[in-house]
Formats: sequence, structure tokens, C-alpha cells
Amino acid sequence: MFVKKKQSNVVKSKYLIQSISTLHGTTQLSILSGKNENIWKGILILNLILTIAFVLVIRNRYNNDQIITRISNHCKLNQIPFPAISICNLNIVSKRASESIIRLLISHNITQKNIEKFLHDLPILKDYGRSTRNIDDFETIMSIMKGHYFTVESLMEEVHQKCESLLLYCAFNRKVKNCGDIFERIKTYEGHCCAFNYAALNDDSDISKFSKDEDIEYYEDPSGEDVQPNERIIVTSESGRGSGLSVVFNVEPEDYPIWSSTPYFGAKILISDPNDYPETTVLYKLISLRESIDIKVEPMVFQSENDIRHVAPEKRACWFHDEVFLEHTDRYSYETCKTECKMHRFLENCGCIPYKYPREKSTPICEFKNLQCLKNMTAYRFKGQKPCIPVCYMECRDKKYSITSDLTPFVPELFSPNITNGRNISELSALQVYYAKSSCNSYKLMLLMDFNHFIATYGGIFTLSFGASILTLCELVYLFVSFLLSLSQRKMR
Repeated sequence: MFVKKKQSNVVKSKYLIQSISTLHGTTQLSILSGKNENIWKGILILNLILTIAFVLVIRNRYNNDQIITRISNHCKLNQIPFPAISICNLNIVSKRASESIIRLLISHNITQKNIEKFLHDLPILKDYGRSTRNIDDFETIMSIMKGHYFTVESLMEEVHQKCESLLLYCAFNRKVKNCGDIFERIKTYEGHCCAFNYAALNDDSDISKFSKDEDIEYYEDPSGEDVQPNERIIVTSESGRGSGLSVVFNVEPEDYPIWSSTPYFGAKILISDPNDYPETTVLYKLISLRESIDIKVEPMVFQSENDIRHVAPEKRACWFHDEVFLEHTDRYSYETCKTECKMHRFLENCGCIPYKYPREKSTPICEFKNLQCLKNMTAYRFKGQKPCIPVCYMECRDKKYSITSDLTPFVPELFSPNITNGRNISELSALQVYYAKSSCNSYKLMLLMDFNHFIATYGGIFTLSFGASILTLCELVYLFVSFLLSLSQRKMR
């Protein structure tokens, strides 16, 4: 009785498989018998094992390489912000600007020698990685300065050359501009600099308001991610020499004190992302007196499809701008994240932040007495440091710049006599920054397999192995429903 029931179940199972007419190989079960039938069953089982293995291989590849990059050179220049350009005089302490400080200290009976040593050592508050041997705390002088409402920050700003003294001529896309309208003083890793097209961190997240210029095109973020879109970032669709930014400036070599440690007269030109504090990913060039430098910029755009958001951040290794809020900005950026992380480490270990970083008003500023601590725990050397919170991944949507440059002698005939008349030509320098070509490269992150690829890939596997199709799925549903109906009819009988 048990043997008959078992044979009956085998026959039913065999009949059910034969009924799936849209699958390859099932009809052979009704034709073959005995040894040949067993061989064919073995072939079907082997085919099933190989199919499962193929599916697992593809699944593993998908888990390890979910994202692919597509490269295109069809992006337009005016879809990318023009880079921020910062001009930083190598002279941190201006002789002219420090005269009021000198008079103040003399009135408090500070000797000329101590005053000169104090002013000579001020740049170390910026370059705290240098040796701090024989560096005084200058407690008496700092006490006098604080008594007159000076902080290290306001003191460094006071003794630095003013932008209106540095900049003589400014133009953008061959149209002359008032330098004060397009440049502002900002903090960078080089201290105070005069910056063009900067829209990132400043003290207390305060960004000066610029009135729009009808001659200038402004950036609009196509992704719509910016929580607080900044309408003052400049773009241009023009390329080649004569376009972009043109500046004539004077670092005033006679304003370099005799006790200055600056090796030569000149300026450092920083090229950076307008949305980032100039420190982490900054390109730079040096320029000296009576030199003209052409900096040719080639931008790169990094885009990501919105589907990438469904991938875990640790796998895609990037953040979208609206996914993480930082302390100083609602717009996430890798550079700002690294800067804030470094500031936290300084504050945690030394109890203060170097003056060159944007900060809240209540945050203590490092003084001479903190220099040894700053030197000991410089972020790149400090061992055992805590990881950044949040983790500073790259941006899923970002832009980068690469530059090449040509350095030539300053030719006064190329500029209007209004610029050079009455000035010492040997002290002047010229800067031009422009796009090298009219196109740019775009890199787009995409999912290796979305729902459409899922259907196509797995459908192809099952079709190759069994000849399965959508019709097969419909047939299986039909047979299953028929089976349930037959069972219910039998129970009713």
C-alpha cells in the first residue's frame, strides 16, 4: 500500500513537470525511460547547479561593485563654478600697517628690540609646524594688546596688507571691475588673503553680501541639493587667454620690514573650490616682482544618479550635500568636514583654534603659549587620533580643478597707462586665470544593476539555462492555481 502511494506521488510529480511545456528539457521526461531517463535527470540537476552558481557569481559581483563610473566630455563650462582665486602676500606683517601697534607698545615702555622680536615671531602663529625654540610667550605684550581689545585674530588682521593696497586693477572677461566689488579678505591656510569668487566658511558662517553685476553670470546648482543656495558664485562660458580673471597687484616690497623672515618679495596664488575653505585640496603658484603668470584651469565634474542614495555610504564612500549637516555649513563638503575635524582636535588637545580657521566668537584663539601643543599634535602627525565624526567621505557630486601655468616678465605696455603711470614698474605683478578649453570632463556614478538590469540579467540567465520566460511564470501560476482547485474539489467530494 505504501509502495503504491509512493509510486502515485512520483507519477504526479513527473506529470506536473511535464506539464510545464515552456521549459526546455521537461518533455524529454515523458519520452525517455529507464537508464536514459536517469541520465537526463542528472543533466537537468547539473544544469540547475550551474545556474545557481552563475546567479551567485553575479550577485557577488553586484555586492562588491555596485557602482560604475561613466566618463563624458560633453559638460558645459557655465555648469561649473569658476574657481576661487586667493592672492596671499608672502609678507604677513606689513611695516606700514604695524606702525600703530609699535606706537602702542612703545607707550607701554616695551623696548624696540622686544617689539621687533614680537612682530618677527607673529607669522609663527600661522606656521606653527616650524620649530618653536627660542619663542617667547610674550605674555606682557599680549596682556597690553588684550587691554586695548586686540585678540590674536584682530592683531593679525591689523598688521596685514589691506586688499585695497594690494590690488591695482581687476577685470573679468575683459570687462574692468572695481577690485573692492569682486574681492574680499578671507582666512586661508596661508593666513589672511584677498579672494575672488569665495563663498565658503568665514567667521560665524558670515559671508559678505555682494551686489549682483549684470555683466557677470552666476551659478545655479542643477542638483537642487544646496540647503542655502549661494547666488554670488560666478561662472563663465568663455575660455582662452583674455577671458576669466585678470589682476595687476603690488605686494609693496618697501613694506617688508628689515626683520622679516620672508625669503623673497612676492605672493602665493591659491586656486580652490568656491564652496570650500582653502586648505585641504588647494592648488597654488608663486609669483614674484615684475612677473606675469597665466594660470590655465581645466575643471572636472563628478555627478551621481539619485539611485546611488540607496547604497550604504560606507559602500559608495561618498555623501550627498544634503545628507550630512556640518557645524559651519548646511552644505556638506569633504574639505569642510576635514577642516572641522582638524579644528575639533586642536580644541580638544590644546584648548584653542589657530587664528587662520573660521570660528565662532566664543571659541578661544591660540596664542604663543599654545605653539608647542599645536606643533606636537598637527593633524597629519598626531598618532592615535580619534576618527572624524561624521566620517569625511568624498562628495557624491563635486568638482575639481587642475592647472598649468606660464610665467613671463611683466610687460607694462599690455595694460592701460592709468594702471602703470606714477608707479614703480619693477614692483608690479600680473595674474590671469582662465579656462584652458571650452569643454570639460564629467564623471558620473551609476548603479551597476538597477531593476531593469536585474530583469535583463537574471531573465537572460534563466532563459539560457531553461528557456524560461514570462510565459513560463504565467504557466507556473496557472498550474499552481489548477492544483489548488483540484485539491479543494476532492475535499468537497
